[in-house]
Amino acid sequence: MERGDQVDEKHISFENWETMVRVLSPKRLELLRHIHRHPAKNIRALSITLGRNYRRVHEDVAALEAAGLLDRDKDGLRAEYDALDVSMKVAL
Repeated sequence: MERGDQVDEKHISFENWETMVRVLSPKRLELLRHIHRHPAKNIRALSITLGRNYRRVHEDVAALEAAGLLDRDKDGLRAEYDALDVSMKVAL
């Protein structure tokens, strides 16, 4: 960016540590990693592939989408980034 190069960044904020940990649970991170490598057509296909309950996968997709970590459109579900860079200031 300092050299004038185009930077495609997306910034997401969480209200507090507890919210971030709740949204980025181990199962949801697993789901994000899977979708990053293998975009899914829909939640049903994703739940079958992951061997998880449809309702739980639906809840996870909804939470990740609401947080801005998952994209959904007519083509399906995608996570088109390579990493999450997490920075946090914790007030004492």
